[in-house]
Amino acid sequence: MAVRSIASPRFPSGARSSLAVVTAIALLAGVGGCGGRSAAAGRPPPREHDVSVWSPPGTPPLSDDRAAALVTARPENRPANETANAYVPTTSQLASFHAAEDRIRGAVTFNPLTRYVTGRPGLAHPSTDDLIQWVSHKWGIPTNWIRAQLVAESGWDQAHRGDLAHVSASWYRQYPSLERVKGTDLAYESVGIAQVRWLPDGSIGRGTRPLSYESTAFNLDYYAATVRYFFDGDCRWCSSGYGAGQTWNSIGAWFSPQPWMNSGARRYVRKVRSDLALKLWRDRNF
Repeated sequence: MAVRSIASPRFPSGARSSLAVVTAIALLAGVGGCGGRSAAAGRPPPREHDVSVWSPPGTPPLSDDRAAALVTARPENRPANETANAYVPTTSQLASFHAAEDRIRGAVTFNPLTRYVTGRPGLAHPSTDDLIQWVSHKWGIPTNWIRAQLVAESGWDQAHRGDLAHVSASWYRQYPSLERVKGTDLAYESVGIAQVRWLPDGSIGRGTRPLSYESTAFNLDYYAATVRYFFDGDCRWCSSGYGAGQTWNSIGAWFSPQPWMNSGARRYVRKVRSDLALKLWRDRNF
């Protein structure tokens, strides 16, 4: 299922290993347990006002409270996410995350938008869709695009683990126990609803553990800050063809940003666009 996540992007040197395998896994994730059924013709509630267009490049995110005020409460279709949905990052956890990011401030791979990442929507008992709406409003990314991308990433499963890789013994010991495969040298590099990826050397996902698996809201907030990083034109290391305002290419960059719009990213975009057309999350069996 999982694809990867970059955000501390799949940085310049981070070419995806075993891309064919990962893409196949991603396709399975997109089915998300729906057994290939076509989506039911479900309708959103009449008061719902999803984001339908990207806010222009360079637009600051809304405050957590302003974004939360735009959420239309929806029922939970992933009960297993409820604990992570309710998890509020502590002040010390957020301080550790931001300190990890600040240590590379000024570096070519630094994402200035991570300063807005909090994972604190302030919603009471939020459903998974409530949190998706929140992050969509906060970052100005079309809501259904996010819903579709999360189908491809995890089937909206915050407990999902992906990007299984062989790692050195020293790295293996640094992965949280839930990411290690006991008795092997294998570890899952990506976790959560958006599959936030982390490497022990800090080159990807700096400071995101344990929040990326403890908190659905943090996982989504970090993911959206990364997609906007690409969309806003902040990537100083991206290769030829990159520029601000590229909608689908920025979605593809979450999977694999380098070289810009490589074959894996293009396949990923096709998958997300297919899930967007099907709107599987409206299926009563999703």
